Amino acid sequence: MTEDVLSRIAGWCAADPRLTFVEEGPAVEVAGDPPLRLGLEVGEEEVLLSHHLELAGADEETAAKALALVNKRGSLMRGTTQAEGGGLGVSVEYPIYLDGLTRQNFLLATQEMAGAVDAVGALGGTAAAEEVAVAPVLPEQPAMVEPELIPEVTAAVAAATVATAASIAPAADTIKIAAPAQPAAFSPTHEVPAGGMSAWARPDPSLQAAARLEARVQLRVDETRGAWARVTGSNGWTGWVDARRLAALGGAAAAVAAVPIAATPMVATPAPAVTAQMPAIWQATCQAPAGGLPAWASPDPAQAPVAQLAERVQLRVEESLGAWARVSAENGWTGWVDGRRLAGLGAGAAASGAGGLALGGLKIRPLPLIGGIALIVATFLNWLQLGSSNGFNIGLPFLWGGWEHGGDAPDLGIFTLIIGIGAVLLAVLPRTSVPAIRVLGVLAVVIAVVFAVQVMLWAGDIGGRAGDAFTDGMSYAPYVALAGGILMLLTRRD
Repeated sequence: MTEDVLSRIAGWCAADPRLTFVEEGPAVEVAGDPPLRLGLEVGEEEVLLSHHLELAGADEETAAKALALVNKRGSLMRGTTQAEGGGLGVSVEYPIYLDGLTRQNFLLATQEMAGAVDAVGALGGTAAAEEVAVAPVLPEQPAMVEPELIPEVTAAVAAATVATAASIAPAADTIKIAAPAQPAAFSPTHEVPAGGMSAWARPDPSLQAAARLEARVQLRVDETRGAWARVTGSNGWTGWVDARRLAALGGAAAAVAAVPIAATPMVATPAPAVTAQMPAIWQATCQAPAGGLPAWASPDPAQAPVAQLAERVQLRVEESLGAWARVSAENGWTGWVDGRRLAGLGAGAAASGAGGLALGGLKIRPLPLIGGIALIVATFLNWLQLGSSNGFNIGLPFLWGGWEHGGDAPDLGIFTLIIGIGAVLLAVLPRTSVPAIRVLGVLAVVIAVVFAVQVMLWAGDIGGRAGDAFTDGMSYAPYVALAGGILMLLTRRD
């Protein structure tokens, strides 16, 4: 299990130029200046990303800021701080549960951790920059001279000192030592609406959503393009969202940040106008059946499932490949499932499958359903044209003992009724065994055929012909039972 998870993560890192998988550790290295290494640990239920950094000379205020950066509402990231020597140690962790481990979730976690670690590191860097001091340059001491030359040397040294100081000492108003500029405080302008919303890496509706933002997460609008808005979170994350769904803080109107343009000569070449279209609103077309549904990264049954979808999770079918269906969820997740097991939305909706119809949480298989009903009906029909001789008036021993044992218990109708009810139940269960349905079909066919043979033998015993058994002795029930058994035998696998 661990090797499979690490193999998937290594593949994701190989496909992303910002990430490098390091086998020793193992770890994931995020590109930057300097690169950031995140520890990687695979447990029984989760994959844990971790990082530890130290801030020199940090105080209680810095510790509080660091904790606020690594412990945010709506995020799985968590962090702790503790005093280490003369500084502050900050530990950051981000768990990704295995049942939800996808490429999108993994990339989002690495980006969120890298942004938080950089923000925490800036707290220590700023404190250190403020302590920079400029040391004065002292002139060298003059060499020892003879006593009688002291007056002349003293005058010369004094004059040289004044001249040197005048030449190397700049005017007081020409040197300004300023502390490094503090980063601008994050000032949110909007928040994510109720129910959350999806975010994209670029304003391109053909791309899959890169992240799912939780409700009430505060954001800052940095740029707009049509109905798109580029937003930034407090941890430095940035992405594109549907600007029409953003909720302004304090009831203020939507604010658009102006992007400064450098005063560089413009080339008089007209550029085509590009209008970014918003992605179509996601709408479910089906849902996971009762008992849930496994999902694969690709339509390959030899691979292990990457997720287990809970029952009644709403999905949208994006494409089909044989019995496989690639589905997407509202949060942007996508994967391959068995399209035959997908259930329709609502109690009255039905989605077609290769082995039957999905109705709500049930999967109806027409052939065994009709066959089972036929067996139930046959139980109450006349099996012999001798009054009311239905299945409950004929003993089961008639099948091997003939007419002499036709009245012995147990009744034939009890078994045909059980077979019919069993076939109906197996026909509507979401997951069932086709061989079990076929076994019931074999029993139904055997009962009908053996009953017909015994009626022929009985007709011969009383001096009749074989044709008389089918025209004068046997009624319609054996034929109905035979047809029901054949329908069960024709049931195919899902």
